[in-house]
Amino acid sequence: MTDPRNLYAFIKNADPVSVEPKAVVSHWTIYRVTFSDDDTSEHLVGLVYGKSGRTTSAIQTFDGELGQIITSSGRKYTLFGPPKFNIEADYVWKNWKLKCEVIKAVDISDLYAQKIRGSLH
Repeated sequence: MTDPRNLYAFIKNADPVSVEPKAVVSHWTIYRVTFSDDDTSEHLVGLVYGKSGRTTSAIQTFDGELGQIITSSGRKYTLFGPPKFNIEADYVWKNWKLKCEVIKAVDISDLYAQKIRGSLH
């Protein structure tokens, strides 16, 4: 039987920030996660334009006016469109959760979407 954690080997790592300092993400979701060591953080999951599904490093800052997130890696993500499910992004997310020993994940996408909508008025 195959260990489900080995599936992560089929997921390509993101290019270094020096090669890809920014990316546009559609079909996005944001989760607040708790790890097995009780640490918590928020992560963007979505479909990177021209690439594939991705789960980001922890969110450090969010600009609702621009719909932009900067993660702990230093990469800048621009959110495109409303929160939306994508099967490819979900595959990466599920495997990332296993690898990183996430014990709880709460979808908080609506909180971010409200901040974006709020800046449009």
